[in-house]
This record gives sequence, C-alpha cells and structure tokens, in this order.
Amino acid sequence: MSTNTNTFLDRKERLKGEGKVELPLNVDTKKYLIGNIAYYDLFVSAPFIVLSIILISIFKHYDVLTKNTFIPSLLPVLLIMAFQLIKHPIRKRNLSFLQYGVLWRISFQRRNKVFIYKKGEIDVSDNKDQDVRKILGIKNVFSGCYETTDNRFVKVLEVSSLNLSLMSRSERNTIFESYKTFLSELQFLDELQISQIAQPVNLSKYMLNVAKDTEGEKNEAKKVLAKSYLKYGENIQKSKNMVSRKRYVIIDHPISNDREKALREIERKAMLVETNINNMLRGYSKLYAKPLMNDELLKLLYTCLDYNNSQALGGHIVSRATNKTSISVGTNTAKDLIETYQKQLNENIL
Repeated sequence: MSTNTNTFLDRKERLKGEGKVELPLNVDTKKYLIGNIAYYDLFVSAPFIVLSIILISIFKHYDVLTKNTFIPSLLPVLLIMAFQLIKHPIRKRNLSFLQYGVLWRISFQRRNKVFIYKKGEIDVSDNKDQDVRKILGIKNVFSGCYETTDNRFVKVLEVSSLNLSLMSRSERNTIFESYKTFLSELQFLDELQISQIAQPVNLSKYMLNVAKDTEGEKNEAKKVLAKSYLKYGENIQKSKNMVSRKRYVIIDHPISNDREKALREIERKAMLVETNINNMLRGYSKLYAKPLMNDELLKLLYTCLDYNNSQALGGHIVSRATNKTSISVGTNTAKDLIETYQKQLNENIL
C-alpha cells in the first residue's frame, strides 16, 4: 500500500514539475477471463456465437458444410470479438470499438444536432420544443443561481484547496477530523454536491498587465525578452495539457410559488455553508469559500459544455451569453445595416 502511495506521489510531483496535471479517468470495473477478454465481452458476443452455431448446424444438416460455408458462418463471431477487443486509444479498456466506433457513431448520426435559444419563457412540457435550455436542464442564470427546468435554484460556491501531500500525518488527521465535523454540521441541507472541475488556464489579465508594464520599454534586449515572454504565456494558454483544477460545493433549493422566499432561503443556506467552510480550519491551512456570481456561473457552464472553445474564447464567453439582441451579426454587416437604416431615415418621410 505504501509503495503504491509513494509511486502516485512521485508521479504527481513529476507531472507538477512538467507543468501538467493527470486527469482522472473512469475506473475499469470489468472482470477479465484471459488477457483483454472480459466476461462482458463474452456476454456481448453470446448471441453471435449462438448464430454461428445455428448456421454451422444448418449447413451440416444439409451436408453442405465445407470450407466455403464454414468460414462465413464464423464471421459474426469474429467481427463482434474484433470490435470488442479493439479498445479506445485513450480510455484503453473502458471503451471498445463497438461502443465508441459503431454505437456512438450511429447515435451521433441519429440525434438532433441543432438546438435553438428562444427569447422568453420555455414550455417544459412541450416535447417538440428543442430549446437548448431544456437539453441542459438550466433555463436561466439569475441572482447568482442556476434556475433549472425542474424548478430549483442551484447555488455554486468555489472553495480553495490544500496540499495534503506536504503535511505530516498528525496535520492530515486534524484536517480530516475537522472535515467530519463540518459535514455533521450541515444538517440544514438535504443534499450537498462536491465537485472538482478541470478548467483551462486563463492568463489574459496577467498578460495585459505585462504588456502594459513593458509598453514604454526602450531597451532592445528587454523588449525582445518581454515579447518572447508574452509569446510563452500565449502558448501556455493554448496548451490543452495546462489546466487548473477548481473545487466547488453545490447546493439547491426547490422553487415554490414564492420565488423571492426560495431565493432568500438558498442565499441563507449558501451563507451558512460559506461560514462553516471558512471556520473549518485555522492558520495556514485555512480554507476560503465564495459564491459564484452570474458571469462566473456562465463561464463554468460553458467550460463544462465545450472545454476547447472556452479555452479559446476566455472572457468573451460572458459577452456572448449576455447578448441581448435578437440576432448576432459581424462588424461589417452591422455597419451596412446602420448605413441602410440611416439612409432610410434621411430619405423616407415617417
């Protein structure tokens, strides 16, 4: 046990030195018979094995079982076993080619890929309505909360983190005892969700400050150094291996007929959770919690839905999401529209 722990910590420190984070993958719970052949693979292949046996029996019954008929009879079994034994290049044993290469592809081709965002309220009971808010389960971001389609307010609190690997055993035990006490004091909550979400590194503000500080530099060597440093920062932001992990505590409260009362209640619960987290530990190991506001909730939602584009867009996500116009147009199109309307105002009698 200690050897595995040391190996994990060594790998973690090595990746940290390389500026990388090992993202957790799903645990493979399948039981294996021989090598990569799992009992689940045999279960999936069972109908095709039966089909091959039936075909061979039919050919044998009519005395036509030859090499030309025997090999085609085995094709269903061979194909399904090949699809099951070819694993995903990244997920390894967790996903077979049958699942990610065939079934998921068919599901992707059949499912609806175009969703719309309508202005105003949505009808949750209308199955034909393909509003994107129904698919996400979140119909609004309101007063620092997610408002869900099943009539709940969801509050998200971001919590700071501690590095337990650098602490002694007594310090870790103290923290674990404090954490147990914290959980026992949350009796006013029916449910509590604790989530850890990897997010792209955003150095936009830092890079702007660096550019501002070095803007009037006259020394050529320092100018070249500042330019290369800015480029280095941009490469860090673009790298998919560079992520930051943030921890969240998520609570909810049902929305009754009185929305204001429900909002006050979840604000009260969030304040109690925030206070309990802030008071859980003392000294250098103290934790800090803060509720996310509307803009931060939008960024978190977009990051969970589309990680790659959220990495590219950065702070522009909020301006896109809060766009109040009925349509979105490019700069040149907007100029043409303004010129057209201005011309109509000047030439037409209203």
